[in-house]
Amino acid sequence: MDIASCGAMMTPALAGQESCGDCERGKMRHKLFLAGMICGLLGAVLVVGCTRFGGVEAVLVAFPSDGAAPLRVEFRMDRSTYGSGDPGTFVLDFGDGTSSLESDDLAMVIPHVYEPVGTYLARLTVVANDGRTDESTVTIAATTGEVPEGSTVGRRAYDFTAPATDGRQITLSELRGSVVLIEFWGSWCRPCKASMPHINAFWEAYHDQGLVVLAVSTDVRKEDAVAYLSANGYTGLTCIWEPGGKATRIKLMYQVDWIPRSIVVDKLGIVRYNGHPMDLTASFLEALLAEQVLPSSSVTTEARGSAH
Repeated sequence: MDIASCGAMMTPALAGQESCGDCERGKMRHKLFLAGMICGLLGAVLVVGCTRFGGVEAVLVAFPSDGAAPLRVEFRMDRSTYGSGDPGTFVLDFGDGTSSLESDDLAMVIPHVYEPVGTYLARLTVVANDGRTDESTVTIAATTGEVPEGSTVGRRAYDFTAPATDGRQITLSELRGSVVLIEFWGSWCRPCKASMPHINAFWEAYHDQGLVVLAVSTDVRKEDAVAYLSANGYTGLTCIWEPGGKATRIKLMYQVDWIPRSIVVDKLGIVRYNGHPMDLTASFLEALLAEQVLPSSSVTTEARGSAH
């Protein structure tokens, strides 16, 4: 076999090796391309994520969003953000022709009353300090009919008549026109005793503005409740006591499964707060006390202290 023939015979093998080399290089280029694409996508995700995290966002929450007129609604915007940088401003348009509210504090809780029956579109516009904006809307439906009873926020508070420890009979519905703080507590309950100065401070600050505190005792003996309130100077609170202890009638009616528990009822008899007393703030009560009611709903019955 001559050299030429040998070379000719070797050429296919060499060509195969070269072809395999090209294949491997092609595979490598393909892998590098895919890796580049993945890195690019990850980078895009990270950029988008950071942009969203640092961006302006409006989130408007209304509770309740429907109910019988006049409908009292609380607006919250604390899930909104101005993004990175200094705070901006927001504008809340209630959608009923009344003046819009403008501020910079997204932690505000803003109450508003929709008196005429109708459907309204409330709109929140959040403006960042660099001019970027975002909007959020909520539909409010003020309907005809009676607000259903209940213990949750937005419901008409369950009515009851119960004896105060000074011998009077207290009927909740007769306190319309006042803001009523119903405090479920017991002298045997250490957390209740820890929060009672907080509750008493509210009464001292606002009783002359129409705040009534009904301290519903879960003590087995009436004397224990009276002695505790008197010994600590909480004599301005109206103490309610009935037999039943931890299973007292009003506690079961309001479905209270832990204490201390505060339930705040506004001037029209609507539950506006249901939670721990230490989460209740002076600014919240001040807002309720400042609310105006319709003339037909403005009858007030005074309830003085009854820790006797």
